[in-house]
Amino acid sequence: MRLTVVPGAHQTGPLANGNGAGYKGLMPIDIAVGLALAKNGLEIIKAVREAAKQKKLSNEEFLDYLATLQDKLVDVKTALADADEEQRNLRRLLEEATRKADFGASFRFEHGVYWREGYPYCPICWDSKRQPTRLSGPMHGFPAGPGLLLWTCPLDKGHFPLPRFAVK
Repeated sequence: MRLTVVPGAHQTGPLANGNGAGYKGLMPIDIAVGLALAKNGLEIIKAVREAAKQKKLSNEEFLDYLATLQDKLVDVKTALADADEEQRNLRRLLEEATRKADFGASFRFEHGVYWREGYPYCPICWDSKRQPTRLSGPMHGFPAGPGLLLWTCPLDKGHFPLPRFAVK
């Protein structure tokens, strides 16, 4: 079997960019590609092992091939770990977006704020960041107008004078 790995290729291979960062910035890789590369690397190891048994490689060539393969497999492992982390982050973001959409679906907009289950929520936080922030209050002793109570947002410190009754 003829080997296509060139001695010393571990320094300039397609997955290495010379600064130890592996594949990043050079090519996208997904889990299936990483698995295929790992399988290919294992097949090359098997071929090198067979060539060594038949005394077709010098010890120096053999060690160089192994170093090349080890570097490639480390790059594959790194790529797969990065792909796995990205997949986990995307799932987390999707779950968070779904949770927020489900939460916001039950909002009612009245008196300048969002209401859910009888409690007011900050329209600034929801409209700008899709963050459901329940208003604090009512603040007794602060003038808000006749028949009104003052509620505040704990995050953006906005003040909202609302009627004394809760919208249901």
